Amino acid sequence: MVSNNYTLTKTKILSGLQCHKKLWFDLHDPKKKEHNWILEKGFRFENIVRENYSKNYGKVLDLSGDWEDVVSKTMLGIKSNDIEVIFEGAFIYLDTLVRADVLIKNKKGWELLEIKSSTKLKDTHISDIAIQSFIVKKCGVNLTSIKLIHINKDFTYEGGDNYEDLINDTNDITSKVILKEKEVSSYIKDLIPLAVEKKSPSISMGDHCNNPHTCDYQSRCKAIEPKTNITSYEILPWCTKKVKEYCVEKKIKDLQKVPTDLLVSQRKGYVQDYHKIIQAVHKSNKPWFSPDLKNAIKEFNFPYYFMDFEYVNQGVPIIKGTQPYYRLPFQWSVHKWESIDKKIKPSDEKPFLEFDDQDIEKKFIESLLKAVGENGTIFAHNAGPVEISILKGLKEKDNCKHLIDKIDKLIERTVDTQILVGENFYHPKMKGKYKLKEIIKAIPSDVSYEEKDNIAGGTEAQLAWFILTDTKTLKSEKELQKKLLTDYCAKDTLALYYLVKHLMDSLEHESDKYDKVDM
Repeated sequence: MVSNNYTLTKTKILSGLQCHKKLWFDLHDPKKKEHNWILEKGFRFENIVRENYSKNYGKVLDLSGDWEDVVSKTMLGIKSNDIEVIFEGAFIYLDTLVRADVLIKNKKGWELLEIKSSTKLKDTHISDIAIQSFIVKKCGVNLTSIKLIHINKDFTYEGGDNYEDLINDTNDITSKVILKEKEVSSYIKDLIPLAVEKKSPSISMGDHCNNPHTCDYQSRCKAIEPKTNITSYEILPWCTKKVKEYCVEKKIKDLQKVPTDLLVSQRKGYVQDYHKIIQAVHKSNKPWFSPDLKNAIKEFNFPYYFMDFEYVNQGVPIIKGTQPYYRLPFQWSVHKWESIDKKIKPSDEKPFLEFDDQDIEKKFIESLLKAVGENGTIFAHNAGPVEISILKGLKEKDNCKHLIDKIDKLIERTVDTQILVGENFYHPKMKGKYKLKEIIKAIPSDVSYEEKDNIAGGTEAQLAWFILTDTKTLKSEKELQKKLLTDYCAKDTLALYYLVKHLMDSLEHESDKYDKVDM
């Protein structure tokens, strides 16, 4: 096994650079890492890289997935006259373990290559790779150059499992990394003492919680933060810098104590001065409905259709004619509401679900057009960036161009319920959030996203796609994932029904059910 005589890893150092409290949790009370689609995407790209280098070089030492004496195996590989490539070599120095993605032997030494499934070099990559190169060098390995391997965003998959051009390994970052290496030993010396600290550091939440990555421990920190803490971004969405600075200076953490004249907010898709409305709603603890809501609803025509898409960023494309980060639509759900006097049942849903069919996009749009007919208003939440954007992308596909006119008409019929809510409705239970899963908590419905082991968001839906397109996945697991996806997507469209119904019901009871909000 890898020697246990180390405290830090590259990942832990990066945690500590983001927040000492985050690292303390990693060391003393780690949260189980949830499997996600981003990891799956990375694994697939790593496999493509390994396959490519294994074909193009001589003898390979692949230590990926190996933890048995891996440090000694790595050094034997480094000293060997035969080994030309090492995958996942392990090195320990200054109480810190790192694993190097790829090491390639050359005449003067070794080349270090780090695999990232992004499409370009990011600033965070330099610190990441510098930690590795510093420790690898300190273990006696002569690194002649350092490169980043990343995805070629211009690659188009043409089939035949040919991914050679997907790999971009021309990004030499040696000079940048060498400059950053000088800081690594101080990082380690600064972070090592956290391993013996009995209490977590006292650090308030702030911008660092999501920069450069979203911290896994935010729920723990939120539990001890005031519920109306401005810096938590829970109450004032897109809070202005002026408000933040004022609250920090005056030590104000209660939204209700923020001077109203500071809450001047304007954003496309939201009613003017929506920050003032949010504050007033939380002061009164009563929902707000816009006087313009009635006019907005007059524009809708029955039958109503409630529509939701799921898509995936493949990373390694498996559908011909697609690129690494093209949003491939693989699922839609539609509920139809015939008239105001009829009710919708969960079983009324019409679904589409495909994964690796080479004609998936054509089947997706043809079946959708059939499901929504030619008349009636179509509702989708956050439709502009998702559903409408995907529909516009399908118009560019050769096998869908004959449907351009029909797609355009579908787009014209689509109403974005996030904009509808942003301009016309706010409830204190939304806590400053306008996602459908937050809105549904604030209105009467039979929909819940809280069930254990169910898919509860788009990121989990993307993970399901990766599971379903993995040749190693058991048939039983695939059937389970299909059911979870179908249930989840149908839940979203049913939630849209309850949302629109609630807005319409509010007009009938407007005078006696809700009080006006004073601002």
